[in-house]
Amino acid sequence: MNRIVTLAAVLLTAAAVPTQLPAETRHPAGRRPASAAPSADGEWLPAEQHLDKQALRPRYRQWMQPAGGVPVTQNPPALLWPAGGDDVTGYRIELSPSPEFPAAQTLTSEQPWAVWALHRPLAPGRYWWRVTTFTRKGAPQRSAACEFVVADSARRFATPTGDELVQRLAAQSHPRLYVTVDGIGALRRRSATNPEAQEFLTRARRRIDMEPVPVAPTRPRDTTGMSPFQKRSLINFMYHKFGEVVTQPIVDFSLAWLLTGDEAWRTAVVRHARYVASLPVDSDATSEDFNRSAIMYGLAFGYDTACERMTDDERAAVLEAIRVRGERFYRQYVRDFECHSMDNHVWQHTFRNFLFTALATLGDLPEAERWLRYCYEVWCGRFPILGGDDGGWHDGSSYMQANLVTFIYVPFVLSRLTGSDFFALPWYRNLPSFLAYSFPKDSYATGFGDDYEKMTSPTQLYMGFADALARETHSPLARWYADRLIGADPANLYRSKGFMLYRILTDKPRDCVAPEPPVRNTSRFFPDAGFSLMHTDPADAGDDLMAAFFALPFGSTGHAHAAHNGFTINYGGRPLFGGTGYYSNFNDRHTLLHYRTRGHNTLLIDSLAQVIGENGYGWLARFADTEALTYTLGDASHAYDSIRTPFWIDRMEKSGVAYTRENGLGDPGVTRFRRHFLFLRPDVIVLYDELAARQPVTWTWLLHGNNRLTRCGAAAVETSNGRATGRMDLFTAEPMQLRITDEFFSPAINWKRRTGPDGRVLEYARQWHSEFTPEGRSRTQRFLAIFRITPEGAQPLELKRRADGTIRVGEWTVRAELDGSRPPRLEVTDRRGNGVRYNTSSSTVAGSTLILRPGAPARELVDTVPASVR
Repeated sequence: MNRIVTLAAVLLTAAAVPTQLPAETRHPAGRRPASAAPSADGEWLPAEQHLDKQALRPRYRQWMQPAGGVPVTQNPPALLWPAGGDDVTGYRIELSPSPEFPAAQTLTSEQPWAVWALHRPLAPGRYWWRVTTFTRKGAPQRSAACEFVVADSARRFATPTGDELVQRLAAQSHPRLYVTVDGIGALRRRSATNPEAQEFLTRARRRIDMEPVPVAPTRPRDTTGMSPFQKRSLINFMYHKFGEVVTQPIVDFSLAWLLTGDEAWRTAVVRHARYVASLPVDSDATSEDFNRSAIMYGLAFGYDTACERMTDDERAAVLEAIRVRGERFYRQYVRDFECHSMDNHVWQHTFRNFLFTALATLGDLPEAERWLRYCYEVWCGRFPILGGDDGGWHDGSSYMQANLVTFIYVPFVLSRLTGSDFFALPWYRNLPSFLAYSFPKDSYATGFGDDYEKMTSPTQLYMGFADALARETHSPLARWYADRLIGADPANLYRSKGFMLYRILTDKPRDCVAPEPPVRNTSRFFPDAGFSLMHTDPADAGDDLMAAFFALPFGSTGHAHAAHNGFTINYGGRPLFGGTGYYSNFNDRHTLLHYRTRGHNTLLIDSLAQVIGENGYGWLARFADTEALTYTLGDASHAYDSIRTPFWIDRMEKSGVAYTRENGLGDPGVTRFRRHFLFLRPDVIVLYDELAARQPVTWTWLLHGNNRLTRCGAAAVETSNGRATGRMDLFTAEPMQLRITDEFFSPAINWKRRTGPDGRVLEYARQWHSEFTPEGRSRTQRFLAIFRITPEGAQPLELKRRADGTIRVGEWTVRAELDGSRPPRLEVTDRRGNGVRYNTSSSTVAGSTLILRPGAPARELVDTVPASVR
């Protein structure tokens, strides 16, 4: 597969260069001097970074990375490039410390897919690389050379090459997927004293003689009267997880044999594998990608454990059932998936099943070797796909949950097979903070992403995941988080069925690290994914004021929402202000028109919502956290646009959603949306918005809640969640109209007849929406919002506005420039010397933010582009 030319000492002598931001992240005119007078009409200030790409993460890769002389964060890096057209057959990749690519100093690889994980660390220095693309017709096309830098500070993460992994596996007999012949004895000895393993075996023994699972919907529904597109969606919904259900006997009985060695289990595996192998590849029950991959994996696991018990005909039938499914996935993935920004189902389930199928059948299926090489290169080259180093995850807590099993089992298996610690990535080391700060025990989560409304408290899957993460990373915070979810009875952990197999297989004990809770009055920043998470007490939801602020560089796609510069506020674990609506699927009219877009605490411009798609993006530019406050600046200047992604245009058409301004869809011409978010502990939140458009528009400031919103002033609303009252006062330079309604922009209809925990069909409750619209149209606009959160039984803080516009709220004084014709300015201070000053005369760079602490020098912030999109 690879042709390698050794670089020898050449790579050890390449010169290092200093770190710098790539050119595309800087304002085209560069930094203006601090004395430059900032314009009020949408111009960029010297402290600001202007991102001018249409999408930071296009749906399919459009440029080569790394490039532009950027310093890479990991050594070795992965080389990534666009896949090209449908007639592409493969690539030759060249890497050299010289732009001339001399043969003796050039590393070369030839492969059919568009990712190359280098695996071996490079010597510090400057490197060039290029790609030659081969097609069925026409001459090969060579790219221009791209340049990157490996600095001494880049973290080193070495892994075996694909060749080495294949050689290691080829030398192993079956079983090999989860345990080898050499390790099976130790597993059986541990399991003999493992209560969870023995409980599993007891359940399995009761089912050993069960009949094969009949083909039937897992959740029957009536499709009468539905459009063809709705009907197809509902059929997939009806048979969801059928693949897991029909192969569960194979998986369970295979594990039972690994734990006991009793041949009765392998006999049962063969019986069920024969049946599953006979199922059609394409049917309502088996063609959906989750079901197809689950069937493929279940057969592969059964083959790995029981192939010696199969007849030649049985082995051939099982392998052919695996092969035909695996080849479909491979043909679907190669030169597509590795270039896709976020192919949700693949990263959630099907990639893991495909990889494990390849591991189990290597040497028995000729195709398995290329499956394995492909999966291994993609994982090493692209994970974490929807995050960076900081531990955050783009999709939010609900659909992050769909990835948790893959997050543990893939690195767990690869670490065992390779000897490299695949949990050593910074993303895994920082992930415990994202768990603890985005989704505390007994609390709603951040209120972002599809199905967020269901995330009212961490699930059993989160419990098992945090436990496995603590064992693998030795994180005190992950151990504390897991223990909090487990509670006083250790057996509660057994309820997390998704990680039962991990707990049985691992030899890492639960008590390998002492728990350590998060500290009161702290926040955490995840710019790579796009979240700022703020708390008064992240360790105790009952006494916690939690705010989440988000602007996502990956864009409004996947299961993420068009809610850049949006926010949620919870108190006591329950939402006060947050998003509204209900998720059905990607294609539901309510989901497209309300839930993902205008149902969040952002803005409408000329009644148009933010755009769904990768071209609708935001990013978090500044952050500071002190004992008194947390400050975050978000930029959503690219959040409003026309829908450009063919995928979303297709979804609109199939769902019968017209792309019209009447439906709130279109480009209003926004050029600036910068939102300053201040969390003033313990009970005040301040927002300051800077807005500009290409032409005069109508600006509408949105605030939503699950509970009744009540007008309590000309531009103020109030709500209660039973544990606290939240009041928001909004200020701008001109009078505003306030509209409050409990009607969705597009009605929420439970056409899938989803059921609740009690088994009854859910009735979607109405929720509350407020819209603040200044009179008249303007090219520029400023808003200042002040939230006061008052726990039940306490007295609310007094808010006073003086004649000069200065606002006093509790111990804090707020001054803000609300005239859109003047330069923006914000100053928030208290009597002790804490505060934030934005674009004041105190700044040494115009447009910077000063963070004030008593007795300490002021800290000056300018924009920093997230590493995940540099």
